[in-house]
Amino acid sequence: MLARQWQIAVMVVFMAAILVSGALVAGEYNAVLDIGAPMPSFESLPATDGSKLSSSDLDEEVVILVFLANHCPWVKGMDGDLVALVDSLEGKDVRVVGVSVNHREEDRLPAMKKHGANAGYNFTYVFDESQELGRQLGATRTPEYFVFDKNRKLVYMGLLHNSPAAKRRDGNINYTQGEPTDFYVTDAVAEILAGKSVTITETRAHGCSVEYEQPGS
Repeated sequence: MLARQWQIAVMVVFMAAILVSGALVAGEYNAVLDIGAPMPSFESLPATDGSKLSSSDLDEEVVILVFLANHCPWVKGMDGDLVALVDSLEGKDVRVVGVSVNHREEDRLPAMKKHGANAGYNFTYVFDESQELGRQLGATRTPEYFVFDKNRKLVYMGLLHNSPAAKRRDGNINYTQGEPTDFYVTDAVAEILAGKSVTITETRAHGCSVEYEQPGS
């Protein structure tokens, strides 16, 4: 009886330790990691331009990873703003990398090439068959942004700006909060390049769910 009670007590302490450790690393809206976490490494992810990209290839002062899904109306609605962001960063030591991880055919590499061309993507767009990069970053939505400084520490994650947009069936773009007024990613990049701390470090991403495969599927 005492042995059984001891086993239960040990298990309770063990579970509590897991919960506490999770709380220490999770962000306000991210269940996996918090601001200051290192960027996960990745190797030879195939890109739409025929190249392969590894984390070791990224030597810019700022790296932005954005999770995308071609089929998602929220990605389509924000494509123009993403392209405009990259244009605004021209000449700055900043690299933007789009990442797709869903296994549905319209989100895989052949469809990524078509979507990127149609949307005018002006950044590297890679496919992660393993989905590990998304899992390690705790990405749950498309689009969802992760900004890393020169030390590859996470300094911002969440929305591009404060008015997520979806592309409707009639082709029109609908901004949920009207014209955007708070540009979180742009501001974070500007603060990093100026040697300042990022003011707003986390927002709740809004969009389609990332479709992670279940083990054995």
